[in-house]
Amino acid sequence: MDASKLKFKVCGMGPKPFFILFAVVLIAVYGNFMPLAKIYSNASGNFVVSSYVLTVAFLMAMGGLFFWLGNTIPIVNNYLGGACLLPLIGASWLNYVGLIPKPLENGIRTVMRGGFQDMYIAALLIGSVLVMDRKILLKATARYLPAIIGSQVVALVSCYIGGKLIGFGAAEGLFYIGAPCMSGGSAGAMTTLPLLYSELSGKDMTSLAGQFLCYASIANVLAVVLAALGGGITSKISGLNGNGNILIGQEHMITEGEKRQATTLDYSRLGGGIFICLVVYLMGFILGKLPGTGMIAGLAWSIIIAIIVKCTGIVEDEIMDDAVYAMNFALKALLPMLIAGIGVNSLKFTALTEYFTVPVFAVIFIGVMGAFVGAMFFGRLTGLYPYECGVTAGLCCCNIGGSGDIAVLTAANRMNLLAFASISTRIGGALMVIWLGILYPLLMK
Repeated sequence: MDASKLKFKVCGMGPKPFFILFAVVLIAVYGNFMPLAKIYSNASGNFVVSSYVLTVAFLMAMGGLFFWLGNTIPIVNNYLGGACLLPLIGASWLNYVGLIPKPLENGIRTVMRGGFQDMYIAALLIGSVLVMDRKILLKATARYLPAIIGSQVVALVSCYIGGKLIGFGAAEGLFYIGAPCMSGGSAGAMTTLPLLYSELSGKDMTSLAGQFLCYASIANVLAVVLAALGGGITSKISGLNGNGNILIGQEHMITEGEKRQATTLDYSRLGGGIFICLVVYLMGFILGKLPGTGMIAGLAWSIIIAIIVKCTGIVEDEIMDDAVYAMNFALKALLPMLIAGIGVNSLKFTALTEYFTVPVFAVIFIGVMGAFVGAMFFGRLTGLYPYECGVTAGLCCCNIGGSGDIAVLTAANRMNLLAFASISTRIGGALMVIWLGILYPLLMK
């Protein structure tokens, strides 16, 4: 690798200004200069957290540096999803070896669990819907659900066969190794499946929560790697890769009126766009809590509202442009720190090894690959580009939820498809639970 060709840019800065500021962050963290705050918890009383200022500065510095390294290291950058994988695993590793002091760890968890990830998803989700062409959005959505169902069928069959071949038993491989990776994220793996299996078997299976979460975490990493590898491979094969377009032929259907500036110098419009995205997200949350509507998750309602707004044209394009500016701001400025925060908050480094064995890994790999290939195949049948459909309908069904969607789409460089990924995680996760509820009594005798 020719060092002269390296272009260092982290947080929009070259090496000299960045490392001067980075040194200040390190002095604050490791020189006992951390600004702290006390937060009261009913469960444990007061606990100390780093201030929001230090927490965000640390995540921007570490996340940005790992992000740059992941984009720079050969092979890792193009084939292993390094831009996403390094901040994710790197931040988790820093926490594992004790290089993140406890108050800073508490601060990161407070920021992430307090809604920063939700705010990011709101901006990305609403913007990714509103930026699309109306006709394309309707056609792609109608063709997407069959691809999810087809992907899940192939994934379930793959886990069933994989369990039998590896020696776990076909049904055990399906229900106790493969299914936790495809049940709607970490919440599905930790709570939904143990409760479902307890009800269906008449035995208490809540103790399986940690094991299931570990399997979902392994699948999440595999999905990130496959997304990156698949992008490099399919880009060289005609007809498999839409270069970010999910609907076959959509690149010829976008009219001049639908093309937008990527950003704006009017920062009040950027603020307005953030406000729009947050309010649409809240509307979905409200609908998800009303009597008779709770069967659809709030995030899914947010997607539905955004689709209705886009397809009916009831909101003028100038306001929708503002939401798109918010989406691009989230992508360009906040992504590295978000992934680093996810690494500390959601990915336990020890969980990847606690229940890990080579046979378990083999079954999970077979299942994730089945979901990916199945989505590509059925996506092509329904008129969607195989790679884009494989990443969203397939791999985004095999991760730890919303943060997993972001990780997979970052590795694939397809963040504009977050709306489809969220449909896979929420609606696809619900469909998977239905499948398992039907199959468990039939196969686990």
